[in-house]
Amino acid sequence: MAYDTYGEPSGENSVVLLHDLAQSHRALGPAEASAYQASGWGRELIGERRPLDPSSLHILSPNLLGSPFGTTSPLTEDPYTGQPLGPSLPLLTVVDMARVLSAFMRGVGLKRVRALIGVGLGGMVALRLAALFPELTAGVVAIGASRALPEPLRDRLGMFNQLLWMDPEFREGFYSPDAGPRRTLRKLRLEYLRLLYGRELLTARYRDITTAEQALEADADAFSATFDANAWSLLCTAYAGCDLTEFLPKIRAQVLLITGASDMLAPPARVRETYHLLSASGVQARYHELQGAGDHGALLTETRRMHGPVRDFLRRLR
Repeated sequence: MAYDTYGEPSGENSVVLLHDLAQSHRALGPAEASAYQASGWGRELIGERRPLDPSSLHILSPNLLGSPFGTTSPLTEDPYTGQPLGPSLPLLTVVDMARVLSAFMRGVGLKRVRALIGVGLGGMVALRLAALFPELTAGVVAIGASRALPEPLRDRLGMFNQLLWMDPEFREGFYSPDAGPRRTLRKLRLEYLRLLYGRELLTARYRDITTAEQALEADADAFSATFDANAWSLLCTAYAGCDLTEFLPKIRAQVLLITGASDMLAPPARVRETYHLLSASGVQARYHELQGAGDHGALLTETRRMHGPVRDFLRRLR
């Protein structure tokens, strides 16, 4: 498992930070010379006078199982053939990711952490891990995550695997490293980006919608040239297949749920529903809805609005 750390361990000051679907464990970078940025997504969360201050917290940022940035994934070499595992790696679930994380935490000597903090897919993994091993954490911060994706998105993301297999360049997953179904991968990335960034946010960031579309297309081009198609298929399938409803009552940690007013992946109504399910089960839960630019893609770029709630939540944990 690949991971980065920030700060030094001291007592129970460790937090585990889990990335979203297309990000890596490199929460602070380095910056990449590419329109698609897998790293650096945590710059507004980690640092002096930010919620995760390395001078007082020990922050571990692991790469999720199946992600192609160092942890076991379709890019991992098969020890018997010397070739990438590719499609021979079994389908993964969020509970698989949670179990691997628990083993990782034991491996680095962490019996209990102050908090599990996850974004999007990482938020679901954090909630599932807290339900699987209730003694492992005092708190969970789920940013842009709920018990499950909205049903239409679950159906659509679940189809990404089929669409990749229909591309002749996919070759049943056994494509060469310098090839693959790039055209289809580009289309799927562009579709996903339009879920992350709504029109209002795009027009606020760019001069006009044409410039915004060009930025999204540049990201999709760079993504399709670098991200592994088998890994994208695995991760999207796991994300789409996750429903935490029956596991929420097993959580014993305090939970903070944060979403944006216009987040399409974690709509406020779905996150409030998750909050009520937790509260009805006796879990100490809080719900915080960010106003303003509230698209999923803005959660980690417009983070100053969540600094106070996250900092206060972490301070109160015991």
